Amino acid sequence: MIRAIVGTVAVLAGFAVLERSVDASTGQAGSCTPTEAYALLPRGEAVPVRTDPTPQAAVIGTLSGRRGGTTDLARAAVTITGSQNGWARIVLATAHDYSPAGTARLYGWVPADLLAVDARVDGVITVYDRPGMMGRALTTIEGDDMTFRVLGCRNDWLQVINARHGNVWIDKWCAREEGCRG
Repeated sequence: MIRAIVGTVAVLAGFAVLERSVDASTGQAGSCTPTEAYALLPRGEAVPVRTDPTPQAAVIGTLSGRRGGTTDLARAAVTITGSQNGWARIVLATAHDYSPAGTARLYGWVPADLLAVDARVDGVITVYDRPGMMGRALTTIEGDDMTFRVLGCRNDWLQVINARHGNVWIDKWCAREEGCRG
């Protein structure tokens, strides 16, 4: 009887650890499928790109708000390959409006919440409470033009936040200025 209780407690403790581990910001670098996003920056403003996911890390370049549509905000397209502690790892060779500040590097880090994606896609976006098989579908989005701020990523999932849905995970998104509708 005691062995059964101890076993049950151990299983529940394991689920508690798993439950807390779904935050993408604590994932390992490179823990997601490369995905497109964009930095929303005031036109003319630059964001430092760092060597590591900390504000004290060396600056290796900048993303600048030079491009964009008719608004005061510019979009700098990036490819995210991982997230850690609220930072997003981006591929520097494909980052639009990236200016290196010295030695060429493959990756750099920017605060993840500077990045955004849109719901302007063909088909349905499903909103989940967590990624993967443990996630529960909360709602769906179809034909809406809302924007999400990026918090992190894990595998094929993006952890995002906006005023309507809060902190959620999505399975599909768009990072092109003209949208991704056919």
